Amino acid sequence: MKPCALAKEPTGNGRRRVLALALASVLLAAGCATPRMTPMDANAYWSGRMAIQVLKDPPESLSAGFELQGSALAGEMVLLSPIGTTLARLEWTPQGARLTQGQQQVDSPSLQRLGARLTGTELPIAALFEWLAGRPAEAPGWQVDLSAHAQGRISAERREPSPGAVLRIALDR
Repeated sequence: MKPCALAKEPTGNGRRRVLALALASVLLAAGCATPRMTPMDANAYWSGRMAIQVLKDPPESLSAGFELQGSALAGEMVLLSPIGTTLARLEWTPQGARLTQGQQQVDSPSLQRLGARLTGTELPIAALFEWLAGRPAEAPGWQVDLSAHAQGRISAERREPSPGAVLRIALDR
């Protein structure tokens, strides 16, 4: 039986074709990268990476890049993959919130509910904006550590109600 031509090790021209296809794939993926958010107000815009771990059995985790602008009342957050594609977009106003993931959109009168759907746990939205600005804010059940805020690091832990959660944010500087 003759070996399949596709199973052969690529030679000179074949290697170049494989490399060209790989490069084209990378360029195509980069072409699909999400355009960066245009900040409306530099004082109400943050970007960086976040990790959320929900301490269930088994634990659930979410880790993504993010861009966030606005306030607890109205704003927009985009979660990004490591190559810059949009994983999810969350937009909110006083009238309601919308979560978009791919072609799926979910509307809700509650930003808290959509945020929990996206992250797996309820986050203290109002306090989070204060923490991002480097200001301490009370959030029931949460303990925040802003000691590394000057270096762009925020960490917070929720012990109550169960299940607990850990939030870590690394801001771009």
